[in-house]
Amino acid sequence: MAEIKDFSRNQYLLKGGKNQAGESAGTNRDKKSMDNMLARHRQMKLYTVLATLVVIAAAVLGAYINWKNKVYTGYEVIQQSEWTRASESQSLNLGGTLFTYSNDGMSCTDMKGKMIWNQTYEMQNPVIRTCKKTVAVGDYNGRKIYVCDTQGTLGTIDTTMPIRDFSVSSNGIVAAVLDDSTVTAIYLYNKTGEQLAYFKTTMSKSGYPIAVDISSDGTLVAVSYIRAEDGKISSSIGFYNFSSVGQNYTDNLVSGYGYSEAVVPLVHFMENDTVFAVADNRLMFFRGRQKPESLSDILISEEIQSVFYDESHVGLVFYNTAAESAYRVEIYDTNAKKVSEIAFDMEYKDILFETSAIIIYNDSECLIYDWDNRLKYEGSFKDRVTCFIPGGNISRHTLITDNAIQSIELQ
Repeated sequence: MAEIKDFSRNQYLLKGGKNQAGESAGTNRDKKSMDNMLARHRQMKLYTVLATLVVIAAAVLGAYINWKNKVYTGYEVIQQSEWTRASESQSLNLGGTLFTYSNDGMSCTDMKGKMIWNQTYEMQNPVIRTCKKTVAVGDYNGRKIYVCDTQGTLGTIDTTMPIRDFSVSSNGIVAAVLDDSTVTAIYLYNKTGEQLAYFKTTMSKSGYPIAVDISSDGTLVAVSYIRAEDGKISSSIGFYNFSSVGQNYTDNLVSGYGYSEAVVPLVHFMENDTVFAVADNRLMFFRGRQKPESLSDILISEEIQSVFYDESHVGLVFYNTAAESAYRVEIYDTNAKKVSEIAFDMEYKDILFETSAIIIYNDSECLIYDWDNRLKYEGSFKDRVTCFIPGGNISRHTLITDNAIQSIELQ
């Protein structure tokens, strides 16, 4: 009987009975089967997710490649607002608004043609200087400078001597070159006309100032001087610091650089700590928030035809005599690195550097390149265009015509 009991127990175990540990053999098989099923299910879900991601990535990549290679052949006016300006006036983009000026006055309009503000004056030769959303309007050889922003007039500066040149910071500080018969002085004014500082120059000491610019925060001033000595022309650039740092230096002059046999008609702050200057034979970059130092000095053997710039780039236009195209623009960034070079035939009025595009245009036609030098659009305007305002997107822009403000989309 004992043997039968043992046999019966073995049979019972074979049929799924409990072992000595109290576990069911059938339950173990069920658990293993379930684990396998769960593992396969997880794998299937993972494969499905990966496959979906691959499809999405391929679609996105394809769309991106298609977008990068897309060439526009025309444009559609998607919104138009009536706008009238005097025939002798000029317009420019001021912080996303339309600033218009003439000998008789100035005004600021939004992009739907609604007047924000206007100011009348009488000037013989109005000169415009801008910094972000701030603009200064002065009368060359006159004695008055208006300081404004996109919201209205901030103040008026009355000078005691004729105005030769000036620049404005984003907070409304104006650096003005004033001239009399013996001494040329550079004055700093706040937006309401209060004199903040000044320093005088003479031909024998530093030369005659032919260009001036002020940093966006109003603390640094760059001045280009020219002088003639022993029948030779030379130039120099001086940097003046009007913060607490500059008080430790004579006349606030913190650094300066000289250039023999060169004329430097343009000096400009790209950012608070980066300055570029253009001479007839070189392009110079300087860097330093308190005491600018030379960053790069690029010698140029060709004649520069035009200079265009913004806060991030400077472009030099040359005749392209060695190639089929009439012109060539070389574009440099704030690190003095040449980031683009474009050859083109079109007669140009302005060249704009936008985040997504390089725009070359005149009153009747336009070229748009991306930053990989691909031509994205070439075409004529439907109406005479006096000002082109980039929209931040390579396909959307605003055109200012003689009687309308047009929002366009490239097709």
